[in-house]
Amino acid sequence: MTEGISTILVALDPGKSSQAVFQQALRLALFLKAQLIAISVTPRYEGNMHRWKIANADQQLSQPFIQCLEDARQEALTAGQPLRTLHAIGDPTEEIVHAAEQENAGLVLMGYPKRSTLERVFLGRTTAKVIGCSPCDVLMIPEHSAINFSRILVGIDGSRYSMEAGQRALELALAFGGEVHALTVLDIPLERSFLYGVLEEARRRSFPPLQTLAGQGERLGVKVTTEIVHGAPYDKIVKYGEKHHIDLIVLGTYGRTALGTLLMGSVVERVAAISPLPTLVVKRLGKNGVRDPL
Repeated sequence: MTEGISTILVALDPGKSSQAVFQQALRLALFLKAQLIAISVTPRYEGNMHRWKIANADQQLSQPFIQCLEDARQEALTAGQPLRTLHAIGDPTEEIVHAAEQENAGLVLMGYPKRSTLERVFLGRTTAKVIGCSPCDVLMIPEHSAINFSRILVGIDGSRYSMEAGQRALELALAFGGEVHALTVLDIPLERSFLYGVLEEARRRSFPPLQTLAGQGERLGVKVTTEIVHGAPYDKIVKYGEKHHIDLIVLGTYGRTALGTLLMGSVVERVAAISPLPTLVVKRLGKNGVRDPL
């Protein structure tokens, strides 16, 4: 991941969580010596038949969005990090994804505010849609959290997408001197778990992907801890992160979905919505594919 990131795109809005995510984007850009671009999108005013029409609505509504970009510019100037700012009016998802494509971004950063347990069942619509549509990895940073790569948790289910996430986790751990925890969650219906050999077969199939990742970590000099648990994947991933003091969760997803959004209630969406930890969603491989040190 770190080798392929020359441009970081951070999405900002007037909220406090956005200010916090810019500070994290600034830290990361300085460390990676990457170009940093900040975008803020004013949702287009469509008017309301029950209210008076607002004259120059787009201009008035844009002021706080433009101001948050100016605040970011001043902060970047103080830190010595060049910053380019983009302001757009329209659909936030479309504009953020378009900017990521046009700027050939290697990573999109988004923040979201701390919410109640009920509100956190699902991600906000814009965040979920950006994950689904983004051409590159998306790093989501909840309010009051910070980016750290010391202890990285990656969900492994044996699919190509989860193995790509595993590669990202190894690359990050190697670059930042961290360790990787690879977790497989067996989600077997209760009624099937009583059948003879079902659990044993599921565990047997889960070992090779974990062993592959552990072997790659050993060759790279990265510590990899593996574990297999039973239950709902999103719940077990979040609880493992809390129990083992994880700093970052890494998950794979199926590229761009047919509808350009996450499936409602997917593991990725639920983990990102519920966990208090930053979550990196891996969308594609680097130019040279999965890096295997052999």
